[in-house]
Amino acid sequence: MTQKKRILIVDDDPDFSTAIQKILSSANYDVDVAGNVKDGMQAIEDKMPDLILLDVMMEKYDDGFNMCYDLKHDDRYRSIPVIIITAVTEVTGLKFNPETDGEYLDAEDYVQKPISAEALLDKVKRLI
Repeated sequence: MTQKKRILIVDDDPDFSTAIQKILSSANYDVDVAGNVKDGMQAIEDKMPDLILLDVMMEKYDDGFNMCYDLKHDDRYRSIPVIIITAVTEVTGLKFNPETDGEYLDAEDYVQKPISAEALLDKVKRLI
């Protein structure tokens, strides 16, 4: 019997996190949720996820950028795929493109909120 893949959602929006958790759980993933960077880092240390869904704007506008940078520059965590899921462009008007701005945000994928369940599951399946 194969072990379920574990996904960590780090997002301060409980409604969004709950909806995404239900989608992923129904697709047979184990899902943990953290509402901020500190709790997210603790969850990573405790349960080493197979993939992280990471919001950018939490307590500060750049929390997700900083967390992703820290993860990708730490030998213990750099191999964990990160998908940035954010509304940063809608909220701030700043356009972010991981292909051109990827030096600072070294995530494997980037999507704007909202994302359809089908699109999310396709991205997760591709990266795990």
